[in-house]
Amino acid sequence: MRPPSLRTTVAVLTLLAPGAAAGFIGCSSSKGGGSGGGPDASEGSVFESGVPDTGDASVTHDGSVSDAADGGEASSGDAAEASAGDTGADTGVGFADGGDFSGDCGVGSVGEPTDLRCTGLYGDWTSKTIATGVVEYDPGLHLWSDGADKTRWIYLPPGQKIDTSDMDEWTFPVGTKVWKEFRLVLGDGGTDGGAETRIETRMIWKQAVGEWYRTTYRWTDDGVSDATELTSGQTDVAGTTYQIPTQDECDDCHNGRMDGVMGFEAVALSSPLASGLTMQALTSQGLLTAPPAAPLVIPGSTSDAAVLGWLHMNCGVSCHNRGDGEAAQTNFYMRLDVAKLATEQATDTYTTGWNVPTQNFNIPDAGTTYRFHACDVGSSAAYYRADVRNGVDGVPLGVQMPPQITHEVDQADMAAMAAWINGGCDAGAD
Repeated sequence: MRPPSLRTTVAVLTLLAPGAAAGFIGCSSSKGGGSGGGPDASEGSVFESGVPDTGDASVTHDGSVSDAADGGEASSGDAAEASAGDTGADTGVGFADGGDFSGDCGVGSVGEPTDLRCTGLYGDWTSKTIATGVVEYDPGLHLWSDGADKTRWIYLPPGQKIDTSDMDEWTFPVGTKVWKEFRLVLGDGGTDGGAETRIETRMIWKQAVGEWYRTTYRWTDDGVSDATELTSGQTDVAGTTYQIPTQDECDDCHNGRMDGVMGFEAVALSSPLASGLTMQALTSQGLLTAPPAAPLVIPGSTSDAAVLGWLHMNCGVSCHNRGDGEAAQTNFYMRLDVAKLATEQATDTYTTGWNVPTQNFNIPDAGTTYRFHACDVGSSAAYYRADVRNGVDGVPLGVQMPPQITHEVDQADMAAMAAWINGGCDAGAD
């Protein structure tokens, strides 16, 4: 039996008009966090091992695109573009020269700006206007982030292309930057109306071949005044269960990619829900060294494709893949590799997971446990582990998937995954 159903909606792929390049002041310091995989993990630590994605990375761009359409997750609403000074160093790496900055910005131990306003994301800080050359995108397939809304941007150095000779593992030019802003609805809906508030903005910055600096900037409580670098993480943010990752926790997931970028990748950007700088836009603007010869389409019905896409982004891109993912040794793969998109049955998700017994993890009181068990959600480990959280209702540490950062279950997509497992079964199947 083939796996069936998830819900999804359709969005229009949006092409963008050319714009100007973002300006930067050069900085050549760097921090490790290159292309190598993370520490080994035993098969029972994430759907049979691995550490999943903590979040898509957003990036900056060479200015060939502007006015990115808002799709998928909510936009911050104030990301209009404005020009920034064009004073880039010969490495193409640095900080924006323009904008309404109140004083000089601090520099950290490896040359990183300690204030978000100096990273090149904003052309004008007061109005939160995005710098020219920084392009918004939505990958269509989203990592679950405990209900936070996210907006993403990318910067590519002027005149540079992404090396897509390996369509499953893109290599980005030195100087690439990606940002992702996370927002939560805070308050009880009283006088503040439960408005969305900026919580953190993550940045990854390619400083040299194989070397990325990854960090996050924590916004002040008002989500407007300032955002300063926070490398040590934070739990129970603003009285919620939301968690900001540490730098090491970011590396755990990003190191599962050959070149450290997760959400800006072929399958996600080809999704009908993708917007802004999509695969179609990248191809039409000549920003890929080897664009795909035909559109990349996740196989199966709309609902099946949505489930496969969720598993791809939440499990496969960072961990359960044949590359550097921490769950590689489990031989349970959920990344949708481009060469295996002909049918659902051709995907690694199906061949390595469907009706395959687990090796080192058993669901309590479930008898034989499978990775995915057709018509039997109760004995499907991938579902079970994504549907629980460590320490809740007696669940021991090391059971939940993803194994870190998330403290809330993605209820809607768990229901969709259950329907997918039960697809084609008798109506009374559990």
